Amino acid sequence: MPPYGQAPPYGQAPPPYGQAPPYGQPPYGQAPPYGQPPYGQAPPYGQAPYGYKAVPIDRFGRPLADWWQRLLGIVIDWLLLGVPKIVLTLIFFGATHDNGVFSVGWTAGAVVMGILFAVVDLGYFALLNGSEKGQTVGQMALSITVRDEATGGSIGPQRAGVRILILYPGIVIGWIPILGVLASVYTLVAGLSPLWDSRRQGFHDKVAHTDVVKVR
Repeated sequence: MPPYGQAPPYGQAPPPYGQAPPYGQPPYGQAPPYGQPPYGQAPPYGQAPYGYKAVPIDRFGRPLADWWQRLLGIVIDWLLLGVPKIVLTLIFFGATHDNGVFSVGWTAGAVVMGILFAVVDLGYFALLNGSEKGQTVGQMALSITVRDEATGGSIGPQRAGVRILILYPGIVIGWIPILGVLASVYTLVAGLSPLWDSRRQGFHDKVAHTDVVKVR
């Protein structure tokens, strides 16, 4: 109760004698915590509610994917693509290995197989990330999708192909000894780059003008 003879604040009625204020409302006559709007009053436009931590969003209000979601998504994709490659390589290796020395036929076959693998990898990301849904299998599992940063729609196979090559140039040059190592180091840095970007964009997103957003 207010001091004897003192009226309550304008528009606020004192609770009945001996009755506690409604749940969540500060005691009568006590100000709300610092930085919190008065009880029952919405925060100013554009300001997050008290105790709520704002998350980065795209221009359409969709939350941007967390880095760990992007990482797990690409891991799933590379497992999906990599396991069949290992099996095929082992089968081919066993069929053409001769007394511990690789034959000329194995070398020519390895080049053909490497080209085939590169086409499959590039096609996988180009077609799925460039589709209307914009999701690879790994991204479907993590409920994230690649979207055009300006329109919010799909980016098409060509831009999706460029995007994955910017992230992982080893698809094309990984078989070249020195360039392959340099490409792997670059991919590590490019994969980490969303961590220090305010819009959670990697180098490949900057080039392709894309956002990776959550779909639920």
